[in-house]
Amino acid sequence: MASYTPYFASVLVLLCGNHVLALAKSSLSLSSGGRTYNYFAFGSNMASSTMINLRNISPIASTAAVLPGHRLAFNIPGVPGVEPSSAAVEPILKSYENNPTLLQQDAIHGVLYKLSEEDFVTICRTEGVPFAYVLHRCRVIPYVGDGKSAGEERFQSTLLNHLHATEKSTLNDNSCKETEWGVPAFTLRAARREWRKSEDIPPSQSYLNVLIRGAEEYSLDEKYVDKLKSTPVGRTWLGGGLAEKILLVAEGRKRDKYLPF
Repeated sequence: MASYTPYFASVLVLLCGNHVLALAKSSLSLSSGGRTYNYFAFGSNMASSTMINLRNISPIASTAAVLPGHRLAFNIPGVPGVEPSSAAVEPILKSYENNPTLLQQDAIHGVLYKLSEEDFVTICRTEGVPFAYVLHRCRVIPYVGDGKSAGEERFQSTLLNHLHATEKSTLNDNSCKETEWGVPAFTLRAARREWRKSEDIPPSQSYLNVLIRGAEEYSLDEKYVDKLKSTPVGRTWLGGGLAEKILLVAEGRKRDKYLPF
């Protein structure tokens, strides 16, 4: 997501790695291989090549997913004229109690990754947590992408089950855990309040292309992919930006590493 992180921030993130993990551990799951973390990617990390070739991460599992009640914001400032901005999630602060179906309209589609503790730390470090981004707890709804409307259909069925469970829980005075939906995960929100409140900074076409690449790779809903494609882009001095070129270089280096000569 963040295409530019100041050097001093990266150094501080290395020093703060244990603190970042301490904030996250309450939502971790345990497996035979140790601690794992659910991470929801919405920007360039949707593309598996970004995770594998650029960040040297090996996801344990991945699937399409939708995050209701949020919007995709381009509010992380980058380098003007090169990579103007990066994406972040931003909660939509309004009540859906009277019309919960609006949650689907206010939603971000992306990729839910299951990561090892080491790889989760790598995500936090390379994304500039907690200086460019902060960890944001959320609940996402996984689905098997079909490039059409699988996410919307999955959301609708989940919503109906949620409303039924809520009504049943109220009548029986049961624990609120029965009314929780989706899968708990971590994602990334703009670290500074002024960024969250500011207008979006149009991203480069190159950066947006990486998002579209990831969205098409996981066959996210057609309406959402079309929405990404219609996102206004900013002016850049170097073609359409550098995000795609950086990814291509990383892919080339990984291929060269495994050449038999």
